[in-house]
Amino acid sequence: MKAGIVQQIFNDHFDDYRKGRVLDARQWRAAWDIMTCRTPEKGYHVDECPNGDYRVILPNSCKNRSCPQCGSTETQLWLERRRSQALDCPYFHVVITISHDLHGIWRANRKLFTGHMMRSAWGSLQELLSDCRWLGGLPGVIAVFQSWDDDLREHCHLHLIVTAGGLNPDGRWVSARKDLLVYTPVLASKFRGKFLDSLRQGFKPLTKTGRPKPSEQLLSPPPGKSVQQCLNLLNKLGRVRWHADIEPAYEHANGVFKYVGRYIRRGPISEKRIVGYDGDTVTIAYAHPEKHEQLTFKLDAQTFIRRLLDHVPEKGTHLVRSYGLFHPTQLDKLNLARERLGQKAYAPGVDRPTTIELLRQMFPDLGETRCPHCGEILRTVFVYRGGHTEPWRLAA
Repeated sequence: MKAGIVQQIFNDHFDDYRKGRVLDARQWRAAWDIMTCRTPEKGYHVDECPNGDYRVILPNSCKNRSCPQCGSTETQLWLERRRSQALDCPYFHVVITISHDLHGIWRANRKLFTGHMMRSAWGSLQELLSDCRWLGGLPGVIAVFQSWDDDLREHCHLHLIVTAGGLNPDGRWVSARKDLLVYTPVLASKFRGKFLDSLRQGFKPLTKTGRPKPSEQLLSPPPGKSVQQCLNLLNKLGRVRWHADIEPAYEHANGVFKYVGRYIRRGPISEKRIVGYDGDTVTIAYAHPEKHEQLTFKLDAQTFIRRLLDHVPEKGTHLVRSYGLFHPTQLDKLNLARERLGQKAYAPGVDRPTTIELLRQMFPDLGETRCPHCGEILRTVFVYRGGHTEPWRLAA
């Protein structure tokens, strides 16, 4: 379908969808941004030729990370950073899933829950891979949290990009076996223990040293549930087998970075997947058709809006995190690893393309970035921000 199809669906049906529903701030903001992206409500900016030969007025994009029209340049910038930082070695793609019984706790504590899940996954990998039976070194890891499945339903899981090797305590590079990073049942069991214990600690009002926790660090039980019921659930899940999956090592980072890069921005769906909309029903292509009997599935417009808004993250939630050699505090170790692998040192922020340069790379035929008379790159000389409050909230 054409660009802006999600915006059209929201404009057609959101007013009816919101009647009789209680939406939180993150959902209001996302819906408003999607409906007004690149429209007069978002304001405009003026791009001008440095020689004064040309001037153009363009609408502002919303830059909401759940808007499918936005995020292309941010995703490309992320990929550029990862490529310049990447180690010249194979990479494993690890996927860790959790029980759907925990989704209620996630809905009530999206930001905190994501942090507990990511730290537990990294702690599990770090503990296992520091053991010489598996690797005996510190790897580089990029973790990406995703809360949806192919049908846009809730399905919280992690994608982890893990170097097939690491830096040992002596400063030498040790390579992992290409067919084995760690046994998946061992990783799943280790993660289960760490994650459930982390959630248990999250419900306790006191820290391990006996100090009261700030309210923003305390997990809340889902509506209709008590803390004790949540703890009982965690105890029950501790007796159930959990699952992890580790794909055979990729020869280099580009393929796996591109795979997880799709989840960095633009929410749970790309507009390219929407193959039909008749005003009431949305037809969507499966992202992984090999896992389904059919190539597409259909949702009525209001169900589509609900599922998309279900996955809007809380403000300030970091859905992508770096660990091990890729953590910003480990730059010296990263550069030592690069030296061992015959690469030059990584300097953050050096030789990174500008947004305009990225747009030229991504869309070679895009004419709005250059003056049609002299060919100079246009510069933004004025920005007007439109209204930032949704009209129905002003009226309230």
